[in-house]
Amino acid sequence: MKILVPTDFSILSNTASHFAAKMASVLTAELVLIHVVHIDTSRAVAAMHMKDIEDEIVDNAKKDCLKLAHELKAEFGVSEVSYKIIKDYPVEDVIENYAVHNQIDFIIMGTKGATGLKKVLIGSNAAAVISKSSIPVITVPEHSRFNGVNNIVYASDIETIDTELNKLVKFADLFGAAIHIIHVLTPGSDNIPDVAKMEEEIKEQFQYTSISVEVKHNEDILYTIDEYIADKKADIIAMFTHKPSFLEKLFGKSITRQMAFHAMIPMISFKKTT
Repeated sequence: MKILVPTDFSILSNTASHFAAKMASVLTAELVLIHVVHIDTSRAVAAMHMKDIEDEIVDNAKKDCLKLAHELKAEFGVSEVSYKIIKDYPVEDVIENYAVHNQIDFIIMGTKGATGLKKVLIGSNAAAVISKSSIPVITVPEHSRFNGVNNIVYASDIETIDTELNKLVKFADLFGAAIHIIHVLTPGSDNIPDVAKMEEEIKEQFQYTSISVEVKHNEDILYTIDEYIADKKADIIAMFTHKPSFLEKLFGKSITRQMAFHAMIPMISFKKTT
């Protein structure tokens, strides 16, 4: 198993690399650091010196990668840490191409916890990588730490739940984690699913017993999800991309109240295949 960690050697990306290293230790996975070098030539003082500047940046990046790799091995006991420095642009294309051609299983990167999930979904590098990546991406808020994966919360509209669980169960099984699915309806909603029947069918279909399904009624959907995550002591949130996900639809509305868990809980994003 291989885990790819984009890094710019900032505090935020180092938090992600530490998270990835702990996860790699648990999974006995190989860790690959990737640093993307790009110089905006329009801002260069002297274009004729661009290659010299670029070479110096690459040399410094090599030193930083070697230092970080040594630290991750020594502190977290990761058996294999390598690095790759690539001169190209845009970052999301570089990461996707490398991941696809090098059998990467997960991409782990940092995101600014102060603005939480909204920052991940709107206008950040993490958002670009999530949108582009065909490989699961784990985004790690700045204050988050890896303490195992015991509980996964997935807020779902349950429209394509079979396809989504096919991917999520495989991830959960790596850690023996429980999957907690929540579907929130506004009061007075019709079309209420038979939760017990759904849960039984899901467990049988995926041969995975650690799955629970809950349907809750509340006008404040975000608050309900927030409470549910706290109640389940979630270690990670799951979402699916390609078409707007349940949470993305919510953020597309004029909802400004922040959810407290966003500052602390990592998120794993899977690409939808349908």
